[in-house]
Amino acid sequence: MAKGPAYRLQVLFEMRDKAKEAAEEVYAAKKKLVVAEQKKLDDMKIHLKEMIQKRQEKKADYAERTRKGEYTINQIQQNDRHIEKMKQQEAAYQVEIDRQQERVVEAERVADEAMQQLIKATQDYKALEKHKEKWQKAVKRELAMKEEDQIEDIAQAQYFKKLLEQLGDG
Repeated sequence: MAKGPAYRLQVLFEMRDKAKEAAEEVYAAKKKLVVAEQKKLDDMKIHLKEMIQKRQEKKADYAERTRKGEYTINQIQQNDRHIEKMKQQEAAYQVEIDRQQERVVEAERVADEAMQQLIKATQDYKALEKHKEKWQKAVKRELAMKEEDQIEDIAQAQYFKKLLEQLGDG
């Protein structure tokens, strides 16, 4: 069977394919960033829990030793200031966690935008792909019909040639 005509939208088809691949890469990068930011946030939350745990242990230790009479008034006041300083550090770290949470939300928003662009690029590609498939089927059908016509023409020519030969002999 003869090779059919070239698809007239092939350049656009290739452009949409490249756009889809680029959108996939962008989305993958943005999603990777979301995962990294979320991991950082999770690690920060764990660290804050450790800070709180450490403060509570120190506070319990100070209280126990104070109860035993191991500290002077000055040392007790110093211990109270130390516990208060630890609370302030926790509060400052909580602010950092809140900022990281905002970074996670922003990264998710950017990843969602990239996903929407990927969906659009994929839809555009699929629509043109479907068009190309329909076009290819039509071309194949047309070529098959032409081939059938040619075979029929050949068969008729052979029939008439034989008929003429028989009439010429007869």
